[in-house]
Amino acid sequence: MTRRTTQLKQLTIRGFDPEVEEEVRALARRDHLSLNQAVMQLLRRAAGRTREGDAHAHRVGSSLDDLAGTWSERDEKEFTRAIEPLERIDEAFWEPSTRRARRRR
Repeated sequence: MTRRTTQLKQLTIRGFDPEVEEEVRALARRDHLSLNQAVMQLLRRAAGRTREGDAHAHRVGSSLDDLAGTWSERDEKEFTRAIEPLERIDEAFWEPSTRRARRRR
């Protein structure tokens, strides 16, 4: 059985959430696209059908890619200092007697 496909020429989408609308508009502004082109780009990405040469082909939805490489050296040092306590291992937490006491609670 041969499956017939037709090309969808036009589709009206209603009920955009304000956040989704803002994301579409932001993409259009950032990449100098029309709203239609921005929506088509997002739909292609979501469907896994990106075009060759698309610089943002790996991005879907809200991504942190735009933040990559934007920190200054000062920002990096401040962040590293802020997470320093998370890097320390609490040896007492891992002692066998401490683990038994935690289980009884």
